[in-house]
Amino acid sequence: MSNGGCCGGDQFADLEPGSQAEFLAALAQEARLLEFSLEGEDAESRTVGARLQRALENALDADGPDEVRDARDELEEALAGARAAGLRLSAQLGEVDVDGILGTMKMRVLSTVLAPPAPATAPAMTA
Repeated sequence: MSNGGCCGGDQFADLEPGSQAEFLAALAQEARLLEFSLEGEDAESRTVGARLQRALENALDADGPDEVRDARDELEEALAGARAAGLRLSAQLGEVDVDGILGTMKMRVLSTVLAPPAPATAPAMTA
């Protein structure tokens, strides 16, 4: 994947949870950090968000083919739950500068946002 890989447009949102999970697992394997945002205040959104965040963290930490497969399966279940709750996920792979004792290092970060779909705009009324 290249820097700035993204998923969040209509093409990604229209994929089945299995395909979304496979793509996200691949992004997570390239990332070193996870940034997760939830746009929703209700209890269901928080529950779905916590489950998805945990699945993303497991995908980020997965080592070896078995752990990667398990993480992808967990992501698929979490994404199916998000879809059932009417939530949409967008994600982007980027880089951040992290200061450490060895100086500044660039680290790949998977930034995600789980949110309700944007409301459809009503057609303009004319007189």
